[in-house]
Amino acid sequence: MDEAERLSLVAEVLADQPVMHPEAPNRKVWRTEKSCYEFLARHVSEGANTLETGAGISTVLFTAWGCNHLMIAPDPADAAAITTYCGQHQISTDSLQIDSRPSEEALPGLGHDVDFDLFFIDGAHSFPLPTIDWFYGASHVRQGGFVVFDDAPLPAVRMLLDWFIEPDARWQPVARTMKWRAYQRLSQGSLAELESYQPFFQGPRSVKDRIKVIVPPRARRAVRRVIPYREWENGLRVS
Repeated sequence: MDEAERLSLVAEVLADQPVMHPEAPNRKVWRTEKSCYEFLARHVSEGANTLETGAGISTVLFTAWGCNHLMIAPDPADAAAITTYCGQHQISTDSLQIDSRPSEEALPGLGHDVDFDLFFIDGAHSFPLPTIDWFYGASHVRQGGFVVFDDAPLPAVRMLLDWFIEPDARWQPVARTMKWRAYQRLSQGSLAELESYQPFFQGPRSVKDRIKVIVPPRARRAVRRVIPYREWENGLRVS
């Protein structure tokens, strides 16, 4: 399957989506933007090793594209919906592996010899789970591989991206919208390291410095109201 065929399959699946999450706005499945699926289509091929936390349209696509795909999603209903949909649409699941444990249990157990070409992080979005997914899963992304984050505006995801990944030159931004972001890994191996090896690390940052990074100037008056009294009296001023 070439890139044009993979892109065509994106349109087909979006037109006939699996029914997995009745609580989703479309009453079928939680999904990201079409541009994100198209990015995935352009950066994988048959036989690529892919990893995903969460399940949905992306899982169907990775499977249909013939990737060696590992889906980590703790709800057995997700796995059943994926396999049912694939069976109904003549999509072989021979290359799909499903781990129904929570990602914080499944990812630390990945073998040292396991490498992935692309990792799609779209599982639990509560703190600190996106960071746990990234730490354990992205350690297995090969140099030159990609990590894609959905739901970038959510606090637990945005903190990881804006405070740690964006300032780190070892993660090259390659695509983004308001909803999702993609990075190419320029390093390899475990992400565990001393702070002195982290290019973005500048030592403990004051509350004032943190506010300047994440809060637009017009919003700083509101932030001032919620700063602990003691920090304010110790000389913190938000201009």
